[in-house]
Amino acid sequence: MEIGALASAFLVGVASGGRSMTGLAAIALTTRPGTASPVLDRAATAPGRAVLTVAAAGELVGDKLPNTPSRLLPLGLSSRVAAGAAGGAALALRSRGNPGLAAVCGGVGAVAGSYAGATWRRWAGTERVTAFAAAVTEDLLTVATAVLACALAPQRDVSASGRSRRASLWRVRRNG
Repeated sequence: MEIGALASAFLVGVASGGRSMTGLAAIALTTRPGTASPVLDRAATAPGRAVLTVAAAGELVGDKLPNTPSRLLPLGLSSRVAAGAAGGAALALRSRGNPGLAAVCGGVGAVAGSYAGATWRRWAGTERVTAFAAAVTEDLLTVATAVLACALAPQRDVSASGRSRRASLWRVRRNG
């Protein structure tokens, strides 16, 4: 697996550490249907993109609320690690890489992004920057990181034989 694919998996993890759904939404929005993964293909449909984009937007809004719990609490951190691992694996699947190794890189990136974001917010909250400005700055960096991750993992099309095999499997499942 090439270094660029591992870097993209790590970066989508970093983005997931900032906002857990942003990396997954970016992947869905930049993936063309026709991958080797039925799950990734579903995420790349109009309904899949809409669901992930709404979830990411909701998280961007929810993060600004004063009662939002710390991302470093076990539930918050574990969900970010899961999103980072899923994003890393998805980028590997679309670029025909090793999804297991990419999932590990995405999970590690999510831990790094979670701690970096929490550190930034703690630093910014000491009257250097308003809490809202710090959160919006983090949002912008998170989205930019997710976009960069997707750009580093271009989609490799499934070969014609792969498409026909998948179509055959679909016909078998549909026709019983």
